[in-house]
Amino acid sequence: MRRILWLFLIAILGASLPVRAGENRVNLWPFFFYARTGEVNRLEVAGPFFYRYRNGREASFSLRPLFSWVDRRASGEKDLYFFSPLGHYHQEKTYRRFRFVPFFSYDWEEGEKKGQEKSHTYFPIFWGRTAEGEGYGGIFPFYGTLKGRFGYDEIRFFLWPLYSTTLVDGDRSTNVLWPIFNYSRGPTLSGFKVWPLFGYREKKGAFRRSFILWPVFIRETRYEEGRPAFTKRMIWPLYVREDTPSYRRRIYLWPFFQRVWSRDGRFRQWDFPWPFVQWQRGEERRGFRLWPLFGFRKKPDYESNFVLWPLFQGEHLRRGDEEEIAGRFLLLSSYRKIVRRGEERERFVRAWPLFLYWSRSGSGESLFYFPALLPFYDEGLERNLGPLLRLFEVYRFADERRYVRLLWGLYRYEVEAGIKIHELAFLFSYKHSPTGREVKLLHGLLGLSWSSRGLGLQILWFLRLGPSV
Repeated sequence: MRRILWLFLIAILGASLPVRAGENRVNLWPFFFYARTGEVNRLEVAGPFFYRYRNGREASFSLRPLFSWVDRRASGEKDLYFFSPLGHYHQEKTYRRFRFVPFFSYDWEEGEKKGQEKSHTYFPIFWGRTAEGEGYGGIFPFYGTLKGRFGYDEIRFFLWPLYSTTLVDGDRSTNVLWPIFNYSRGPTLSGFKVWPLFGYREKKGAFRRSFILWPVFIRETRYEEGRPAFTKRMIWPLYVREDTPSYRRRIYLWPFFQRVWSRDGRFRQWDFPWPFVQWQRGEERRGFRLWPLFGFRKKPDYESNFVLWPLFQGEHLRRGDEEEIAGRFLLLSSYRKIVRRGEERERFVRAWPLFLYWSRSGSGESLFYFPALLPFYDEGLERNLGPLLRLFEVYRFADERRYVRLLWGLYRYEVEAGIKIHELAFLFSYKHSPTGREVKLLHGLLGLSWSSRGLGLQILWFLRLGPSV
């Protein structure tokens, strides 16, 4: 215990001392670490739990695993990630967004005035104001009104799903014990439903739908420019028929047997039975699937395939002079490569749960760490939780900086501005610079340096004899 207190006192003392010119570094791991080179400024306290980083484009700090704050100076955007992936605050110019799923949601414009929409949700309480200055609010599911939300002019509810109404362009739809009873009327809308017995719904010039004993008997027609653009007839699960001006579809014993063909005869598809066997042929596409053994689809700008699904899935996408080649292994491991004008520009590999590797050609930037326990990417999780789960990390930057960390910084190897540094916490360090070499024990309790100017000796942290490196 005394040793821990002694090391802690050394950390406080070292942190309070000014860093000598040319050194700009204090390593008293795991209590304290500080390094500054040019615009790059790093601070770590208590290992990976507190972290601050600054450069010319970004400033950030993290109190892990609780939150991380990021100020993207280049774009003017700011983000706060807390209790990830549930909490997120985002700021850009005058717009603000605040979320804590599922409890509240808050969007607003700084300096809000009439003519600007705003909404607030603190589940189950919500309120807001439309661009026209109309207020609304409520407590879900007891009572409430929303205006200009979710594509509707107005939504009202009382003891939902007991009673609710929606209004769009004068068309009102009323629900009682949703989804069982519905009655709709308006300038363009009419409908009535007693689900699942029977119902119909028609919007002039847009669609007409009806059912009996849903989902057994269903009829649907959609219109474009006054003409039928899509028709569907279904006797489920025996037979489904779909027709459009460009293709026809027939399904027998849904979803097992299906036939699709274009009206001009340029494309045909059979599923027999779905999803196990599929065959596609057309002027610009081909495909075959024998699931889960193997399968492929091919179009002029896109290809996909799989072998022993979900062991391997692959995709090849073309966008002008750029290509993206991607693959997925056992769903959670993935690979992606971007090629532009025949040259690789970016590569990403996640071998879950072993490692993650990312590189960007040309700039020299890359990232590698082990293990990679997070199965998907979320920036909040990556900043708040990711560093706590990594035992070994390697970072390369466009300015030729390189950071290597083992066991959250117990061992470090870093290259900056032509200087190479090996450190084992505060116990031992070795520095290799263009002007000479330097070895330190206990962060300067005893140190030895040598260069073309001669030998140098450091004793008790503050006493130096001879030239320094």
